[in-house]
Amino acid sequence: EPAPVDAPADPVVAPAPVVEPEAPVVAPVVVENEPDASQGIVQTSSDHPVWPSKILGLYILLADDTEAGFESNAQWDPKLFKWQQEASNVLFFTFIHPNTMEVPSSYQKLAATRGSDAPGSVPADTVIIFAIGGYAYSLKPNPWKWLTSKALAEKMAVEVAEWPAKYGCDGIDLDLEEGAGSNKIAGPNMVHFIRKLKQLNPTIIVSQPTYGWPQIQAEIDVINASWDSNGNSNNLADSIGLMVYQGSQSLNYVKNFDSSKRWQGHPISASCPNNAILLGAKGLTSSSAIIQMAEASVKDDLLGIMVWYASVKNGFQYKPAEPWDATINDDAIKGYQKAMQIFKSAMQAVPRIY
Repeated sequence: EPAPVDAPADPVVAPAPVVEPEAPVVAPVVVENEPDASQGIVQTSSDHPVWPSKILGLYILLADDTEAGFESNAQWDPKLFKWQQEASNVLFFTFIHPNTMEVPSSYQKLAATRGSDAPGSVPADTVIIFAIGGYAYSLKPNPWKWLTSKALAEKMAVEVAEWPAKYGCDGIDLDLEEGAGSNKIAGPNMVHFIRKLKQLNPTIIVSQPTYGWPQIQAEIDVINASWDSNGNSNNLADSIGLMVYQGSQSLNYVKNFDSSKRWQGHPISASCPNNAILLGAKGLTSSSAIIQMAEASVKDDLLGIMVWYASVKNGFQYKPAEPWDATINDDAIKGYQKAMQIFKSAMQAVPRIY
């Protein structure tokens, strides 16, 4: 099992594997249960739900310019499976192309269903996060042109600050990985982007994925700028997500972001509090490992679990679908449903103070 060492561990699997373009595959229908009680998410005055104290977040595939019929401008009708409605309280809409930064039609359609109670709609209290980039979109384009200067970064922040009002999202996920994320100018300009974004829209949520062993410079820069060495927030990123996707092994990497456990050469100077850390789970994680992570999240006050990935009704899958697509595995679905029940109970027992 991983432990603090003097040299980086082998990199873990990144969230969006590079895939060759191929014909879309419609996600299979799975057995669905009736939804249960409210997920305990607080609403802001603008009717946007805020970051819950315990999260089960699904990355759902909605747009990819390498998937025929599902490009950013493709017109199709995404719908959630009932298990996705009941077993998550955050949805990461995946992915916005960083070259255009245009919000895909599929994002807009699904976000517009929130609270409508229509079949396949987003529940009223579910947080919607627009994911930008991903593994493939970090390899190409490189660099992301709006991260080549402070002026361009801040100009993009002005545009993104309007997304919640225009498109119904609650925040963004900055999935800047190997390639564009290793460009030396990307990290400082991403920090400029986030700082300007938060000035313009203080309630917008910003999530930053990272490898379990931090090794992408832009991700490191954002994390180090977001918290000080005592765990105090600098009001930049609201959370980090550990891109470790083997069983419950992401639990072994939480310590890499705690400033009290440092060793020579460690790249993280910040102390990210546990309640800002999401554990990673691949879609087909066993129910026992999912429940282990959920229980540990409650016990250790971790933020929760993020899942890469789940296909939606009428949508596409990356190939091979095994072991990544949660939608095709009943055991994994049962695990996520149970984890959500654990989180709901925890949120009802200990209300979060904002």
